[in-house]
Amino acid sequence: MRDTRQEILDAARRLFNQRGYNGVSLQDIARAVGISKGNLSYHFQKKEHIVEAIMAQSGDTLPPNIPQTIGELDLVFLDIQTAVQNNLFFFLSHAQLGQISPQIGRKQRARCREITEKLEGALRSLHTAGLVRPEDYAGEYTHTAELLYFSSAYWAPFSELKRGDGGEAVGYRRHAWRVVHPLLTPQGRAELENVLKL
Repeated sequence: MRDTRQEILDAARRLFNQRGYNGVSLQDIARAVGISKGNLSYHFQKKEHIVEAIMAQSGDTLPPNIPQTIGELDLVFLDIQTAVQNNLFFFLSHAQLGQISPQIGRKQRARCREITEKLEGALRSLHTAGLVRPEDYAGEYTHTAELLYFSSAYWAPFSELKRGDGGEAVGYRRHAWRVVHPLLTPQGRAELENVLKL
């Protein structure tokens, strides 16, 4: 039996990633699925409702525990990079989507808290393990975690700007390690060398 609702979500994600949220109409999605716009509207009245459903389907892939090692923190950065790549449209329109849908805005704020707390906890754990130096000022780990989250949320448009300007975009994972690198102790840098070449 045909699952029209799922076909709509799959087609919408593909089209949004290709053309951006603003470059796709409900009619475009209906055409891609092979249904009428009226049939699509039976399932979703507005484009933002489709995005809400796509987000609801996207399970939490972040590792559940606070990273305790360089390798575990790298898995978090890889997860974030994959999420940006798979949901490019969402990150290209991050601010707009949070404004047009209160539900999306709430999820964005919750995700921000979750990721920054996990990253700050990771820096503290790595400090305890001797892999991250002490803070130079109160709140340095918090500020670094916030910078890492901020850059993940806006990495996609930044990469588009770099490519449009003829530059080479660096993947989020590599960027994140460049942000964290000044905090690493010599032991932490040696461990990072085993994981990733900057």
